[in-house]
Amino acid sequence: MAALPLRADPFTDAPAPKAERSRVLHASVAKQDGKETKTFLTGTSKILGIWKGEKLKAGDVVRAIWIAESFGAAQKDVKITEVSTTAYKPDDEGIFSLLRPAGGWPIGRYRVEFYVQDRLADTARFTVDADVTVEVR
Repeated sequence: MAALPLRADPFTDAPAPKAERSRVLHASVAKQDGKETKTFLTGTSKILGIWKGEKLKAGDVVRAIWIAESFGAAQKDVKITEVSTTAYKPDDEGIFSLLRPAGGWPIGRYRVEFYVQDRLADTARFTVDADVTVEVR
């Protein structure tokens, strides 16, 4: 027996409205100039974790955890640092930044997990590639 489609009004043939997928916030990573990207070079001075609220509540804590997913010899999911701030309005926005380590960024895969009130809201993934060196002879 086939399931009957849900109806908004059982006395008409009008279909029920579709539930919209809602996000509390949207996250991305960007270069220091603010341009979003998913690839950085080992010499990049600063990586920005940008978030923009969509349905935040005043007082919500927005937290970002920077994680090195895969780099070096078999090192995986290493927490780099964690930062947080408080949102004051539904569409609040902010930037968390991470400075280049002294020896440059290790080549590999990374992510920034953004949490609202301890619930994962979005993840921004990126890679770090070797700087390109051109030798002219």
